[in-house]
Parts: sequence; C-alpha cells; structure tokens
Amino acid sequence: MSISRPIKLVSVSFLTLFVSISSIAGAAPIPGWQNAEQDSKDAPLIDPMLLYNAGGLDGKVAVIGIPSMRTYRHIDVGVDLHEPVFSGTNAGNKNGSPDGKYLYVNDKGANTIGIINLQTGMLERLISLPLPFGVHHIALDDTGKFLYGSGEYSGKMSKTEISTGKTQVIDWGPAPSAPDYLDVDKKGRYVFSGNYYHSTVGVFSTNPFKFIKEIPVGKNPHGTDIIPESTLVIVSDKLSATMTVIDVEKLAVKKVLPTCAGPLHSVMDVYDKDGGTYEPGKDSTEGLTSKYAYESCFVSDSNVKIDLKLLEVVDEIPTHYRTGHIAISSDNSYVFALNKFSTGLFSPTGVVYPVNFEMWDARESSPTYGKTMKITPVDGEPHNAKSIHAYQIKRWNMGQAEKGGLIDGKTPVIDPAHRADVRRFLIPKSNAKPGIRMVDGVKEIHVKAFSYGYIPRNIRVNKGEKVRLFVTNIDRAAGITKNPDVTMGFTIYGPYGLRTNLAAPRGVTAVSEFVADISGEYAIFCQHFCGPLHLEMRGSFFVDDPDLGDSNLSVGDYAAAQKLPGLVEEGELVIAERVDGF
Repeated sequence: MSISRPIKLVSVSFLTLFVSISSIAGAAPIPGWQNAEQDSKDAPLIDPMLLYNAGGLDGKVAVIGIPSMRTYRHIDVGVDLHEPVFSGTNAGNKNGSPDGKYLYVNDKGANTIGIINLQTGMLERLISLPLPFGVHHIALDDTGKFLYGSGEYSGKMSKTEISTGKTQVIDWGPAPSAPDYLDVDKKGRYVFSGNYYHSTVGVFSTNPFKFIKEIPVGKNPHGTDIIPESTLVIVSDKLSATMTVIDVEKLAVKKVLPTCAGPLHSVMDVYDKDGGTYEPGKDSTEGLTSKYAYESCFVSDSNVKIDLKLLEVVDEIPTHYRTGHIAISSDNSYVFALNKFSTGLFSPTGVVYPVNFEMWDARESSPTYGKTMKITPVDGEPHNAKSIHAYQIKRWNMGQAEKGGLIDGKTPVIDPAHRADVRRFLIPKSNAKPGIRMVDGVKEIHVKAFSYGYIPRNIRVNKGEKVRLFVTNIDRAAGITKNPDVTMGFTIYGPYGLRTNLAAPRGVTAVSEFVADISGEYAIFCQHFCGPLHLEMRGSFFVDDPDLGDSNLSVGDYAAAQKLPGLVEEGELVIAERVDGF
C-alpha cells in the first residue's frame, strides 16, 4: 500500500523533546508519536470548539474543550449512552449542521432518547421507546424533525417524531438480525443501516418508512456513513478489513477497498462551496463537500486516511490504543481517536483501567501533521462524539440569555437516579460453577464472562423473585488483541439497565442484588468494551409471570417496562406512542 505524507518541517530533536525534569522528577521521555513542549504551557481557557461525547456505561454526556481537551462537565442521562446528535439538520459531515439548541443521545441500556438543552446544559426530556427494541444508535434526518433508530436486540428499525415522541417501528428480518450504525441521506430520501449479522447494509425509504433492499457488504459491517454530497455511503467492514463504498443513486456497491485491520467507524471533513471551513448558522448548506474520510482501525491501532475522490488510502496514523469510534473537529483541524484501551499510559486509579481520547493533528500544512497533540483519560467508555463551534452555545454570563429565546416558560431539569432499587458490591473472585440455584429464598445466578460470551447465556427467573447476580471475568486477555487490562461488562437492558450495568475486571467478582419485578424477555449485553467481537457478547434474561406464562418478545409487562421505574420520577418521561406511520 502506497502511503503519502506531507514533509514535516521540523528537526528530529524537536520530535524527541523531554519533559522538563526541573518540574517533574523522574519524568519519562516523550514518545515519538506525541507532540509536546519542553517548557510546560497551559492550554487555552477559551476553547473555539466543544466535543460532546456519549460516555457509554457511565450514563453521562461529557463536554470536552477543543483544543485544550479539558473536560468541562458531565451531564447525567441514564445507563449506557452511544450516539450524540445535535439538533438542526444532518447537512454536512457527522457533526451535522447544529442550531445550538439541543443534543439528542440514545441510551442503549435504558432504551431511551435523552434530550439535553445545550443552553442550560441539562437533561430536559427523556423519550422511552417501545419495548422490545434495544436502540443501538440514532440519526437525525434532513428536516431536523425525526430521529431514526436501529433496534439491535429486536431486528427492528424506528422513526421517532422528536416533538411528540411518536414512534413507528418496522421489522428487518430474517432473524438473527442486528441493525447497528445508521445514517440518513442528506436529501431526505433514504436511511442506510449496517446489519451486523446479515453482513449487509439495509436501505429504507423515509416517507413512507419502509424497507427497500439489502446490499451485501463485507463481513460484520460496523460504521455506515454518508458523505456531505450525499452521493456515497462508506461502510466499515470490521472482519473483512475493507471499506465498501455504496453509490447512493444506484443503490449498489461502487468499490471495495482494503483499509486496515479491524475497521470500525468513519468520519469525514467538510468544506463550504468556496473551499473554506464550514460554519453552521453562518454558511449555506448548499455545495458542501469532503476531501478525506478517516477510519478507525481497532486491531492495527491506527486511523487511516482515505481520499474520497481517488477512493484509496493515502495515510495511516498510529493511535494508542484500540480505537473504536472516531470524531473530527468542526473546523477539520483535528481527528479524535476514541480509544478503548490505555495499556501502560496512565497511573492506576483502581481495578477498572482508564480509556482515553487522543487528538492528532490533521492539518496537512502543519509541522506536527500526524502527531498526537493531546491524549487524556476519560470516564466511562468512549462511544461516539460530535463537535460544535463554541459560538453556537450562548454565554449566559455575558447577557446573551436575554437575546435568543433560550428557554420558553417553565423548563424541566431531569436528574436520573444513579442506581435504581439495587445493591451492588465486589467480592473475591468466585470459583463457583456457572448456573442458577436457589439459596435461602434468593435466586443466585453465577455467570462466567469471557471473550466473547457468557455462561449461562440464557437466564430465567420468576416475577417477584429476589435475584443475586454474580459476574466473574475468566479471561486472561482479550481474544485476538491480547490486551492484559480487559474488563467485561454485564447489562440487562430496559427496566433492569441501572440495576445491572456491572463492570467485571479480573481478580474480583461483581455482584448485583435486585427484585425481578417486571416480566418479559430482555437482552443481556456487554457494555464495557472488551475486544473486536464485543458486540457478540449477548444473552437473554427472561422474567416469567405465572399469570402470563413463559415470557418472550411478545409476552411481558412491556408497558410497565417502558416507564423505567427507579430511573426517573413519575411524569418526567415521554412514553413513545407506537404509530403506524407518518
């Protein structure tokens, strides 16, 4: 593979600088992949851009400054957050065309969509989607009125009207079906979604919302992203080490190109019609274009750069380590590797190891092009992140609150419970055999977690039983990648999301005690990234009601489940009405 890279206008000595030992005793040398300065200088206090990150298993949205990489704050939402989407429209790249008013984020663990008021920085609404569903990701349409969702645990797709919460759900068979990452055509014609188990991309019309066709792509597609021109869909084929490019007009494969080992997600830059930085709210959305796409490579610890005109890889940047999602600053200057592992990089802070955000310089004319500018540990697990120009967030302390109609009348502030009706603790690593048994009137469930699965995989209890759940990580290192610091996760989505959400590092057993008070069939998944086949760590939790019979996806207390008792107070949740169409 031919790799081109702009010439670096720096000396070798600049790239091998050492941290000043006068201020830090015994400091290690700066690694060659990182750009740093000998004399420590503070980062800017005023950041021109902000990054909003769905923090995965910590249930919070993190707000991070660009380029300082300081964490400004965390916003509580729920259980396991995956995809942040700015209100406005989807014109442009993955950052969209924000209007600076709201951020939407889906909660895979609770099966909800949270709506954050960007001007107050607080959670304002929660839309509880119909169960069973299992919302993996969401995407905004061209009008800004609808969010589309992929139901990883039901094989279904959804269309939700943001203003009312009304939701249309359609099937995507045959089983097993696992819709995951999706995107919406900038012209409002189609929804494209990868199907992890079908190894296809599904095409859906938006109005009426219906399935059109499946397009075969590489094995186990992960990211599915549409370029600003809305002419191409680029698909990250995780287990084929390729990118499949789909022609939107023909709804057919245009090209398949080799990219890297373990491609997961892509982003692309965006420029206005004059070739300058696209600034939403100031520039027209007409004529937006892209030069490069960037794809994360989990197994090869890198990001690759793809020329979208040539449709070929032109550069590869090392990352540290195991990049999952990937983001780009709203001015195209920086690419962010949202890394799942930080092996050996940071000081230890407990039994669960940190993950990190790595910001590297994407400016081709810069002397530090391709170098890591900042690398910082973050909370939770780094799921997707989106960037916005800071000028779009009003400064309340500068009198701007009175100028833009920032709130209209009474504005709710929702504070989700940290844990709902549960007792959690750690014990020394359990050697008990996996299985289910009654002990002193409590249903004890011993689960062994490994790369990539659970024993037992299916768990059945009776409604009203007290459950004591033991989860033990028996891995020595994650399969394929062999990272030594793998933590396994265990979450039962929906009404049991906050009651479980267990992180199981090596050497201990994580325990959760709760009452199984809502019947139904609920998917079990690993919410703590553990390796390239992490999505395949699945199981089922059945709660049977003697009056209803054995639970399944059709039999259960799903109306009660949709209210998510213990997560929020009565009346704080918008219960999505299931409708036939829009």
